[in-house]
Amino acid sequence: MADNTTLNTGSGGDVIATDDIGGVKYQLVKVVFGPLDTATLVEATVGLPIAPFAAILETGITQIIGVDDTEVSISGDYSSTADLALGGTYSGEILGFQLTSLETGSGAIQTGKGVVFFFDADPDTTSGDTALAAAGAEHNTVIAITQIEANDWDSDANGGVVHKTVAIPFHAIATIYCVYRNTDATAVWNSAAGDNERLNINMWFRRDS
Repeated sequence: MADNTTLNTGSGGDVIATDDIGGVKYQLVKVVFGPLDTATLVEATVGLPIAPFAAILETGITQIIGVDDTEVSISGDYSSTADLALGGTYSGEILGFQLTSLETGSGAIQTGKGVVFFFDADPDTTSGDTALAAAGAEHNTVIAITQIEANDWDSDANGGVVHKTVAIPFHAIATIYCVYRNTDATAVWNSAAGDNERLNINMWFRRDS
């Protein structure tokens, strides 16, 4: 058979483009795009429209320890859980995070050492907890641990900040959960009346899917 096909051959209908391959005809089409009742032809200088996702995203500042939270002391107390929503169900890699230490009362800016935990499931900690859940269930959901040293902080009279560059891969999830554990003998959060200390986290990540 020859290429191309005449529709309604008895009445001389339109000819459509086809390619004969081994006796089988394959229709040849041109790709177009656009809303209803419009058609824009795809060609060398006009490609299909795409909506690329933002490759680098930020979760935004999220509280870990609040001014009304129970004391987080030197005994290795945990903070409450910070839920870092990714904005969708994504896989990717945490590229960096930032801790900010603030005081809105009469206490001192806390800049001691501690441990930042990242989880792929909610550990549901409460400020002042001394351990994660029994039987290690929450330990199994840890995806990364980062040590914070006292000399990692840059601080002045009004606040302190730590910025860490990391490489922490994560699978397809919608939220990463973060907990801080204090391990410093001199840094105690909300230890007395007038101590209105806060700890916040912000996180940047690369989205891969």
